[in-house]
Amino acid sequence: MKLTTRVSIVAFTLGSCALAAYLQMPEREALRDPSPFELYDTVQTQVLALRAQRYQEAYLQVSSRYMDRNNLERFIEAARGDVPAVRLAVRWEFGALENNGIETELPVRFFLQSGEVFEATYTFIREDRKWKIDHVYSGAVGWGSAAGMRM
Repeated sequence: MKLTTRVSIVAFTLGSCALAAYLQMPEREALRDPSPFELYDTVQTQVLALRAQRYQEAYLQVSSRYMDRNNLERFIEAARGDVPAVRLAVRWEFGALENNGIETELPVRFFLQSGEVFEATYTFIREDRKWKIDHVYSGAVGWGSAAGMRM
């Protein structure tokens, strides 16, 4: 084998490795530092779908791990019965993100017409380059007090 052929093979191999490492850098960054707006958008999409009673669209915002635990019928049952405050909220506010590398938590406060506040903490995981809702810890309706009940 000629020297130029050997050098070409080595250069191609090193170039391929460098390209692969470069292409994986954004994915690693995305796992460490989620965009708050992407998480806000996921919650907003689900809340607006629940308010419009488009449960299948809301179900698409959850992770595959959640889907393994709960089918669409159980999700609809929970959405109708357990969290009516989400559907009745006149506005909602997002708290500070807490990211541990694998999961990200986002507290959300839902404000009802009566002045009561419903608190929930959404936990997200990254799937297929998107952040999906894995579970929601919800609080009781009150004046800013969370009950810590798991949905």
